[in-house]
Amino acid sequence: MSTGPEATTGTGRGSSRDLLRRDAQIRLKRRVLLVGFIFAVLAGLLGWRLVQLQIMEPDRYLERGLAQRIRTVALPAVRGAIVDRNGVDLALSVPRNSVVANPSLIADPTAAAMALTGILNTDIEVLESRLSSDRSFVYLERQVEDEIAEMAMALDLSGIYTQPERARLRPGDGSALALLGRTDIDNNGISGLELVFDDLLSGTDGEMIVEAGLGGSTIPGGEYRVEAADQGRTLVLTIDRALQFEAERLLAEGVTAAGGKGGVLVAMSPTTGEVLASATVSRGDDGIVRPSTEHRVATWTFEPGSIMKPLTMSAVLETGTAAVDTTRDVPSSVFVHDADFTDSFPHGTEEWSVADILRQSSNVGTILWAQDLGEEALYRQLLDFGLGSATELGFPGEANGILLPVGKWSGTSLPTIAIGQGVSASPIQMITAFSTLANNGLRPIPTLVRGSLDDEGVFAPLGVGEQVEVIPAGIARSVVEMMEAVVSDGTGKRGQVPGYRVAGKTGTAWKPLDKGGYGEDKDEIRYVASFAGFLPAEAPEIVILVVVDEPARSTYSGGRAAAPIFADYAQFAVRQLRIPSEFERTGLDQVGRVMATTPAREMSILAAEEAALSGIG
Repeated sequence: MSTGPEATTGTGRGSSRDLLRRDAQIRLKRRVLLVGFIFAVLAGLLGWRLVQLQIMEPDRYLERGLAQRIRTVALPAVRGAIVDRNGVDLALSVPRNSVVANPSLIADPTAAAMALTGILNTDIEVLESRLSSDRSFVYLERQVEDEIAEMAMALDLSGIYTQPERARLRPGDGSALALLGRTDIDNNGISGLELVFDDLLSGTDGEMIVEAGLGGSTIPGGEYRVEAADQGRTLVLTIDRALQFEAERLLAEGVTAAGGKGGVLVAMSPTTGEVLASATVSRGDDGIVRPSTEHRVATWTFEPGSIMKPLTMSAVLETGTAAVDTTRDVPSSVFVHDADFTDSFPHGTEEWSVADILRQSSNVGTILWAQDLGEEALYRQLLDFGLGSATELGFPGEANGILLPVGKWSGTSLPTIAIGQGVSASPIQMITAFSTLANNGLRPIPTLVRGSLDDEGVFAPLGVGEQVEVIPAGIARSVVEMMEAVVSDGTGKRGQVPGYRVAGKTGTAWKPLDKGGYGEDKDEIRYVASFAGFLPAEAPEIVILVVVDEPARSTYSGGRAAAPIFADYAQFAVRQLRIPSEFERTGLDQVGRVMATTPAREMSILAAEEAALSGIG
């Protein structure tokens, strides 16, 4: 056995190898432990994540998964139609297509714009700008006619397609625009009745829920649910379309003939307050008189002039200040406070009854009785008739008019207000006042809407308030009788309607200037001419108010400018509404009396004989 240096060297080498081996084993263990620890941590994290997903927050991730598969499609509600009292369409929504684009799919926006500009009613610069947008959806033109949409699609341009929508249309003659109002491009009401009843007309949108795969196609047997849209209700107006169209036509012709700036015509049923026609016309910059987009029947005010006198005289009669046949001396003028008031026609001092004063439309006579009546009584009566505050019509922008409290009256307020100056009212206020006279003193609630219809045609009436008694029925009848004389033998002769007894009153008022005053000092007087009346006077069925704004000087009076329009329109209205004439009414009354006094057996024999004769004829 060797004990020298060689042996020592051999032993050292063996020890070094053992040390290296042990180090390698230690490092391997550490790596194995590290990898094992990492796997254990990963397994723990994965396990914790599984606990979170399946135990702690399962609903959240189920919803996320559903959101990736479930698609909600909006089902827009169809806007309800607006129809007249007979069910004739005045406004309705119809299917239309909009031309739209996905700009990201359009390679050459300029070329596409050039191709489309000859078809669409949109400037080429606007088209190019929209087609160059970085958005994925743009409108090129909305709600176009079918022919336009077909022509656009025929170009076969990539990224150009159509989208179905609904457009609001007014079929036929397009009358009553100012009354109906407008909708915006998205079918939201923005004016008129479209705005007032927007919620009722709009309905409630529905939705369709479907389950779709990655490609967007519907999964057979997947989730599917539909919540149908609650379609808008149909609004039924009190308007008669034939009466409305004729009102606009005759009013435009009458205002043109009178050389007027504009005018209004409104017709009402006195017993119900239902507005049968409501027309407004104005003269354009081209000089042509045509229907206006402003519903001035409710939004405009004017100084009524002499159509105020029946209201003043009703207060004189009701308070017992005078009776219909009470007479007094009426001079040619009267001085009140600091002003002289005269009549529109020359006369000496006359002994006139209350009826004579109204028939002659005497300013002086009316003022004298108003002085006896007093400020407070006149003010209260005009308030009761509805002046000074908006009616229950509920139309956007309806005017209140001006009727100052007595405490703010000047020394000349009583005489001027009594004859319809220094006070302003809207046409709807004045026709409601005249309907009160025609309705035996009961003030009706003016309304434009009868009710609404649902999808199944079930009608829901619109509730209206109760009528208020303004004057006793006997006083109302006395005023009506005096107004009959105005038409038969007074200032309103041009308002006569053949075959019918008409009660009415003319009005001619100075119009206030924008700069103040009436311009009488500089010969700048402008006028408002009016005629208000109803028929048949013995049993009124329709009240009509005509107002002509700024007629020419040659035809400035209510008797010349407004009464003929009233007469022409009334003749049409009685035919349209089948209102019997006085002769026909007398015949019907006689038939009724015969039926009431004839035994039933004789009536059956008469009926059989009439049927036999009809068969022979």
